[in-house]
Amino acid sequence: MSDADALQKKLQTGVDAMVKDIDSKYLRPRRKKAFLDMAACCDSSPSQQAYQACIQRASLPEEKAQVAIKEELNHFQDRLQRAAAACQDEVKDKSISDPDRAQLAFNKCLCSALEKHIKMLPTMQKRIFASLDANK
Repeated sequence: MSDADALQKKLQTGVDAMVKDIDSKYLRPRRKKAFLDMAACCDSSPSQQAYQACIQRASLPEEKAQVAIKEELNHFQDRLQRAAAACQDEVKDKSISDPDRAQLAFNKCLCSALEKHIKMLPTMQKRIFASLDANK
């Protein structure tokens, strides 16, 4: 396993752990509250329209949280893809004729980008938590 593969696995493990933490601390409690509120809609809504409005209101906080998390993860993935593309451009700009040397240069650049993104995970998690707290 190359250094880049190991770092990629470390990054994926970090993202998975972060998502699991967000799910257990934020999404599941919101989901539970939404289900309980939706169940209450069955008893408190005098009409079909009132019932539908009640259901929509109950599910809104979780839906907003899902959108905020998805946007942050998509932004992170976009940044990572741009970093990998920048590494490809960097190697191409150096005009390295030896394919092995070119691959080594790319891997070195990619490892640096992966390490940088691994270090970004705690900040990203804090940003997600802050966003979720603000949209309770």
